[in-house]
Formats: sequence, C-alpha cells, structure tokens
Amino acid sequence: MVAGGAGGLGGVLARAFAERGARIALADIDGTRARKIAETLGAADGTGLGCALDVRKQTSCAGAVRRVVKRFGRLDVLINAVGIFSTAAAVDLDRRTWDATIATNLSGAFLIAQAAGRIMVKKKSGRIITIASVSSRVANPGYAAYAAAKAGVSQLTRVLALEWAPFGVTVNAVGPAMTPTPLTRELLADGERHAAALARIPLGRFGTPEDLIGVAVLLASDAGAFITGQTIFVDGGRTLD
Repeated sequence: MVAGGAGGLGGVLARAFAERGARIALADIDGTRARKIAETLGAADGTGLGCALDVRKQTSCAGAVRRVVKRFGRLDVLINAVGIFSTAAAVDLDRRTWDATIATNLSGAFLIAQAAGRIMVKKKSGRIITIASVSSRVANPGYAAYAAAKAGVSQLTRVLALEWAPFGVTVNAVGPAMTPTPLTRELLADGERHAAALARIPLGRFGTPEDLIGVAVLLASDAGAFITGQTIFVDGGRTLD
C-alpha cells in the first residue's frame, strides 16, 4: 500500500514495486488519480487498487486499510509518502499553516501507521516505511513547521519500531534531500533559493524520486529484515554538515 501514491514520490515508488512483482494499492487525497494510476500498474492481472485517503482522519485511514485487506487478503508493506510543504519565517508563520503541516505530515503519519500496524501486529509481520526528510536533522530558515513535523516522524518511527518489534513488524523512515517535485516547485522556482539549496548538497545535484527506490526496496524485502527504527538519509551528503 502506497499512501500518497498519486504524488511525485509515491507514484514512482508504487511503479517500482509493481515492476518488481508486488500487488499495489494506491491511496491518496486525490482518489480519482490514485485509481487511474492503480489501473495502469495492475493492468496485467487486474489487481490494481486505488482509493481516496485523508491521513488527517482516523476513519479514512482505517477504511483505506480495510479496502486493501479486503482486496488482497493481507497487507505486507505500507509506504507513506503523504506530505505537504511550505516555508515561512517563524515570526510570520500563521497558525493555520502550522496546524495543517503537523496534521498531515506528523499526525497523518501516525494515523496511517496505526491503521496498518493493527493489521500487521495481529498477523505478526509487516513493514512500514515513512518518507521523512533531511529536515528531521538539519535546520533551514523558514522550515519551522515542516522540520518540526519531520523530526517528529523520525522519533515516531523509533517508538513504533520498539513497540511493534515483538510482533515482527519493522518501522523505518527514509529521509531524502531536496527533490524537485510538484511539492517543491514554488521554492525551486526562486533562483536564489534554488542555488542555496543545491550548494548544500555535497554530491552537487538535487535528489530524484528514483533515488529512493533502492532503500525502499531494501526495507521492504528480506534483505532489510533486521533494520528497524531507523531514518535512512538518501541525501547526497546533505546531513554531513
């Protein structure tokens, strides 16, 4: 199950797993787009599932997970790529933006993990992978809400990993560096901010959604069975400073 599967990162990861033989369910706030993408990914055997999901609502998370289990009989892996992004100086950050960022990026990460975790704990196996960010470790001006949420995701990952380890469920996060997607288009359109963000990445380029495929496949596969509670940075060296 890929939450946020109609987005820039989630869509690429969903396709990568489908190409490797996984049966894919896409859930997204844009349910129509999720269903269209799912149809293409499951075209070979008719198993593609797409549905609407609002991670801010506990009932929506539980309902989406139930649909996946009903269709496939099980839920082995959850990838949560849901997120919103905006920047503002802390003194100008309005409460509505703060609340929306925390509700989606942090509370939403908990609610969808909780819904999946209830299924996985019961069957004593499962993998949960959340897209975090280098902002869980490094500080950038204007990132108060986003960084706070992503730092919370990393610590949430540790707590859930500890709680669910006795049940064979691993919980990890992946932290990309700045990656051009529709989510970051506005920021990167600013030439000065574009240059500043690029200058902080030692490998000299921005990330791509495809850069996350390797670690996501690792964490979902038997090769990653002994990895839990970690935020693994795929960041071109961004967190080295």
